Amino acid sequence: MRKLHNVRRLQPVDKASERRERRKVARRAEIRAAAVRLALANGPDAVTIEEISEAADIAPRTFFNYFATKDDVYSLEPMQWTEAEILAELRSRPAHEKPLESMRSVIKAMAVAANFGSMHDQMALLQELYERYPQLFAKMRLGDQIDATMLALATELAARTGADADTDQYPHLLVGASFAAMQTAEQRARTGEKDIETLIDDAFDLLARGL
Repeated sequence: MRKLHNVRRLQPVDKASERRERRKVARRAEIRAAAVRLALANGPDAVTIEEISEAADIAPRTFFNYFATKDDVYSLEPMQWTEAEILAELRSRPAHEKPLESMRSVIKAMAVAANFGSMHDQMALLQELYERYPQLFAKMRLGDQIDATMLALATELAARTGADADTDQYPHLLVGASFAAMQTAEQRARTGEKDIETLIDDAFDLLARGL
């Protein structure tokens, strides 16, 4: 078992702030879904921020609380969360917590806030949009976003465990396994009777036992 050392002291978690951030993720997902439906109907270039805002029942100025540009609304990011939001979720976990348990909590928070139960349908619509407008997909660089987020998480875990993110494979493997657990749970939630939180727990229990 890996020993934790040189762990940074973390500030006490502000639960109210944490809830606000998760609600922001959920609202962003709703706005994105509205934008994708409009883009499929009318073409992404024809859709305005005002139309997206009206469809999502927000003020146009509020749109920029969730997205820096209109194009950003068509990017799924790493499962609806920004890199900064996922990192903040990890950093909110207790310093003494085992890294695998910290990642379990992060993945469950991501799944609940972004409503992974409907993720497949959202992805199908976004994929259809990208197929119709490949130039839009080229702008998104989704693979780069996911790679950068996974690297940031691995670097954070390395700092918690005293590992070297450049040479130690452990934090990178843990992040990769956690995302694989999330994907497996999402897929099984669509075809089985268990809810996604239970399936995430099942997957992480298997990881904890070494599969």
